[in-house]
Amino acid sequence: MLYGAYRFLTSLLPVRCPKAEGDLLFHASSVGEVNAAYPLIGRFRGALLSVFTSHGYDYARSLGLRAVRFPYDSPRCVGRLLEGKRGLVIVETEIWPNLIHAAHSRGIPIIVVNATMGERSFRWYSRVPLFRRTVSSIDLVLAQSDEDARRFRELGARDVRVVGNLKFDSVERPLKTLPLRPFRPEGAILFANVRGKEIGDVAEAARLIRRSVLNVKFMVAPRHLENVGALSSAFRRQGFSVSYLTDPDDTDALVIDTIGDLWSLYRWASVVFVGGTLRPYGGHSFIEPAFWGRPIVSGPHFHRQPYVREMVREGAVLVVRTYEELAQILTGLILSPDVAVEVGRRAREFYERNRGVVDRVEREIRLTVGE
Repeated sequence: MLYGAYRFLTSLLPVRCPKAEGDLLFHASSVGEVNAAYPLIGRFRGALLSVFTSHGYDYARSLGLRAVRFPYDSPRCVGRLLEGKRGLVIVETEIWPNLIHAAHSRGIPIIVVNATMGERSFRWYSRVPLFRRTVSSIDLVLAQSDEDARRFRELGARDVRVVGNLKFDSVERPLKTLPLRPFRPEGAILFANVRGKEIGDVAEAARLIRRSVLNVKFMVAPRHLENVGALSSAFRRQGFSVSYLTDPDDTDALVIDTIGDLWSLYRWASVVFVGGTLRPYGGHSFIEPAFWGRPIVSGPHFHRQPYVREMVREGAVLVVRTYEELAQILTGLILSPDVAVEVGRRAREFYERNRGVVDRVEREIRLTVGE
């Protein structure tokens, strides 16, 4: 009955069905999931990517992927999306009941790759029978970690295997030539994916750092573009001059007001703070700065990135609890380049050891869809 009500409500959505050429449908939520799937999609010539958010769709097109906007789980449109498909590959945690039900009823194999399930999402899905039923229709779940696998099994997934995190194979993308001058990015401190109440934290930390490192520059990337103004205001209140990536100047801080360019900025950083960690948001990708061998600093809240626990144990990530500690550690790394190089080296080694997931995932997909 619950699924019938959901199907009825979603059938009322005023959406336009996209053209869906291709024989294998990938589905992703936004930029992060598109990045995770990027090297995998390239291995399947008949792949079509469905993307939920407009930012993710635009980004997928900028990478040269054949992509369409996901039609909000409209039962009429997801049926058309699946016409002629030999498999449905869902990236991470995009559990859409109509999409999965339509594929299952048509006998189309359903695979979730890079599967992850946080504690909050798990509690929500556990309470809603509709989602438990939906998860039980999935043919194969390829999980990032043992913890993710356990949660999918408890939700009713039938075949769950731990293969690792695809993002270790997906970070290496074409570099963009960004018009940064007259801003000088070399050796800047990069605050990446800053969000919410962290905005004030990183601005305060920058103020404290400036007391010891007079000429240091900052690059600041919000997790969400709607926070560009708040970040700019926070840094200006601390006495910093600010410009934007779309209009750079020789300022103290450069605020990133674009989507998809953070990857190309890591190469200039002397040290990276990964946002979403000073406050309990759960953290964002540590893998991109690790690829570049940058010393990484984090807050204590990285529960959405379970691999970080091992990085911390190995000294590849340094953890702080307050903005005062953040300022102290970042200052120390700037003034002790030998220490910074060693932390960055450990991060790069961790990255190298965890590569190769895309080969395993490709093999499982081909076996499941019958190649």
